[in-house]
Amino acid sequence: MQNTPRILALLALLAPVACDVDDDTANPVGEGFVGIGLEQQFEDLGIDELTDAVDPSFACSDAGWTPAWATLEDQVLTLVNQKRAAGAVCGGVSKPPVPPVTANAQLRCAARNHSKDMGVNNFFSHTGSNGSSFSQRITAAGYVWKAAGENIAAGYNTAAAVVNGWMASTGHCNNIMNGNYKHLGVGYYYAAGATYKHYWTQDFGKN
Repeated sequence: MQNTPRILALLALLAPVACDVDDDTANPVGEGFVGIGLEQQFEDLGIDELTDAVDPSFACSDAGWTPAWATLEDQVLTLVNQKRAAGAVCGGVSKPPVPPVTANAQLRCAARNHSKDMGVNNFFSHTGSNGSSFSQRITAAGYVWKAAGENIAAGYNTAAAVVNGWMASTGHCNNIMNGNYKHLGVGYYYAAGATYKHYWTQDFGKN
């Protein structure tokens, strides 16, 4: 029996711990399942940045990354900016066009590390195999942030398919259409022996 692709995004507003898990992971959307989107914003609380305790063994290196994977990551960035330029409807709510996000190497590194972690260790979650949160991972990668968000997905084999899946889910769509975000890092990893084979992470940020 073939496994159905999944997407997951977490939504937590204005506090690092509070998390509105509006989880609809059991509902198929196109090629996959939709879940929750994670967004953390601190500027509204007067906090300049977040410093998390992280695993000191966290490595941020894209040496040897497969060029075909990098191409898929670049395609996702292009498609995200097309959606942002056009405006969208997220969960029945119209979102106006917003400026493009620019590629950020630190966010890309954190996204790649998490996609690889999910593929190599055969799991699907915002929590890393070492217990890390997405905010810890982007901080460990060197990104100093005031607002950040993460979307993940698994099982989609093209950039267009995964972006369409994210756009069809309220939490993911809200992250993509959030004009507060200025930067994006995309990580794609293929793991032939893992359940979903194709693993994707989007890390959004503002600093």
